[in-house]
Amino acid sequence: MKWLRGPPRLGAATAQKAVLNLFSTTLMVRLGATYDNLMVNVRIDNVKLRQRAAGMLTRITGAAEDAALAALDRAGGDIKTAALLLAGHTPAGAAAALARSGGRLRPALAAPPS
Repeated sequence: MKWLRGPPRLGAATAQKAVLNLFSTTLMVRLGATYDNLMVNVRIDNVKLRQRAAGMLTRITGAAEDAALAALDRAGGDIKTAALLLAGHTPAGAAAALARSGGRLRPALAAPPS
């Protein structure tokens, strides 16, 4: 690997950024904010993020994009809740499944719909 030549601050900042990225990624995984390599704790506040969230839902659940968008609307933009709605949960059942799983999507999806 070749390093950039320049002020020592450049190399130090790059190493520092790499360590901080590793730390924040590990933290998000442990907090249950991810599903596979997808960040599912995303605030959806524009069209681009809504489309990205629908793509995540189609990947996670295998649902069609229009169904994913409808589930996102029903879930108030929450990807985890929308995934559980697509898996057959009611809104209250999705909230309960997420509460039982500590906010982690994979175990909540593994639980049967209530």
